[in-house]
Amino acid sequence: MRKAIKIMILLACFFGLYFSIEAECVEKKEIRAKADHGYQFIPEAKFREIFEEYLCRHLGKEKSDIIISRFKVVGNRPVPPDKINFQLFQKDKRRLRGHVRLVAIVSVNGVVKNKVNLSGWVDVFESVVCTSRNLKKREIIKEDDLYLARRNISHLSPNILNDMSKAVGLMVKHTVKEDACLKEWMLKKPPVVERGDMVTILAESGGLRVTVPGRVLVKGYMGELIRVQNSMSKKEVYARVINNSTVMVDF
Repeated sequence: MRKAIKIMILLACFFGLYFSIEAECVEKKEIRAKADHGYQFIPEAKFREIFEEYLCRHLGKEKSDIIISRFKVVGNRPVPPDKINFQLFQKDKRRLRGHVRLVAIVSVNGVVKNKVNLSGWVDVFESVVCTSRNLKKREIIKEDDLYLARRNISHLSPNILNDMSKAVGLMVKHTVKEDACLKEWMLKKPPVVERGDMVTILAESGGLRVTVPGRVLVKGYMGELIRVQNSMSKKEVYARVINNSTVMVDF
């Protein structure tokens, strides 16, 4: 009899605790429902969308040119249920490629309600100028030496070339391997005349035009003043480079 009484007491305690826990859960659900009422949640997909739009606008790219990975949203909280506006700012001065961090200011009806941190790894693709063969130091680039290829430029320097016309006719400063992406710092203008070249020294004044043979004493570029020697008088003069066979004395 005592054993039966103990069992009944245990059962009563168990069911009492069960109903207490269940009541507490119901109460929490009601509280959560009240907290959610009158607020809206901004999905992560929306932040990803405005993150991508910001990148496209500031990089001048299409969505197909950009791949975003490891995207994170920090600080997203519910806001009042009305018209939402976003303002995005770059968190630092780094390039908009590689690891990119932006801040999204969330406003409802013009009133700022939240600040959300957005970040992600950004790969940017574009057509860049590449070499079709090995180029030796001081070699002049021809159009056949180049081709355009679509490459991920996120890890490349910002001065990479994407226009072949800006490389044709220039000289490579050092040896460049086949299939390398060309960068501005790799190239320089070739000298029009080299030391020891024979040229015509031209002098004009009014209707008078005089030409004498001369020898270049230093290499020179188009339009540059260089030292040349008059082959007849052996005197040195400064003359401006006109082309690879003519220099002009300025009066």
